[in-house]
Amino acid sequence: MRYFWTLFLLFLVACGGQTATSPPLVTKIVCHTAYRSSVSQPIEREESLIFAEDNQQEIVSLNMSVSFDDMIFHGDYRSGAADNERSLQVWVTDIDDTTRFQNHLYQLELDSGPVNQFVGGHGFTGLNYSYHPQSGAELQYWCEAG
Repeated sequence: MRYFWTLFLLFLVACGGQTATSPPLVTKIVCHTAYRSSVSQPIEREESLIFAEDNQQEIVSLNMSVSFDDMIFHGDYRSGAADNERSLQVWVTDIDDTTRFQNHLYQLELDSGPVNQFVGGHGFTGLNYSYHPQSGAELQYWCEAG
């Protein structure tokens, strides 16, 4: 019995120092893009969209896009100030902005994160690929907490 209590006390001491902490609130998100007109070509153009909350004013929503030859990359960051739903939505459309090829919604904690978790510098979204169905153009993108 003494052995059991000794192990139990060691377990309590070992676990007692651990506390669950949330990652700090990130107020800057950078979405990177890399475009090429064909998978047989090297990357032709790289762009970034920066979503940053300014300490001077409360941001409700930031909507940005970048156009390439065949596709448009869109991003919409919402701080949660209006509806308590903090998020980043990214999507890819054709150049006419009429057909959506891909869409991702990242729901974020109001008071913490997001956390860059993917190796290779691919932030909290991981590396994504989108392809134009007719031209074969490729758009790579990933977003990271700044």
